[in-house]
Amino acid sequence: MKFLSCLAIVLCSSTAFAQAPPSLDASVHHFKLPRQLQECGVEAVLLSVAKNAGVSIGFERTTTCRGHQAHGFPEMPKPLDLTGGQVLDGVPVKDVLARIAAMDPDYDWAIVNGVAVFRPSSAWKDANDPLALRVPAVRFSDAPAVTIVGAMLNWPERGPDRRPHNTSVDFGGGTVLDALNALVQSQPAMWYVSANDERLFVDVWFPRTNDGFGIAPLRSTVEHR
Repeated sequence: MKFLSCLAIVLCSSTAFAQAPPSLDASVHHFKLPRQLQECGVEAVLLSVAKNAGVSIGFERTTTCRGHQAHGFPEMPKPLDLTGGQVLDGVPVKDVLARIAAMDPDYDWAIVNGVAVFRPSSAWKDANDPLALRVPAVRFSDAPAVTIVGAMLNWPERGPDRRPHNTSVDFGGGTVLDALNALVQSQPAMWYVSANDERLFVDVWFPRTNDGFGIAPLRSTVEHR
């Protein structure tokens, strides 16, 4: 699996109101890597890396899981089969991610604005991919993450979460990919996106607080370039 080098104009910025996640040059500690990936299992392994190393990761799925539309929950936190798995200690996160990518030839990954982003190989050059849709600039300070994502993607208002995860972001506008990366640049987290012809599904998980949310907005609320 090749590593995609990503050169782009940075369209977003995120002020480090919270403790910024460590560099992807940081190391994992006693991380258990499964021998092989289960069906729709790459997202669970990536979440495990995010939790272990406290880094930020993004994941896009364009295929179904077991014949159904894939969602971050319960796919991301599903149990892993670690029988006969390898224990990695002191290995740089980016090397661990490269090993995971090699286990699933359908995906390529790149470091985009400090976030390790896994996407289907074809999605990186697809101008019609949901992550290429344009979203406006937003700025929030210590606001619920679900409110921030709703503003970025022009979603209808929803009721307050029972356990809102507050964060801050200063996003200058750009693509959905830029927006989600801006959301997780200031603290460890993992975002997850899947889509069909009508809806864009977004989940965000904050490993250190074991908190997350999932929403299914209409894709038509996000305008094309």
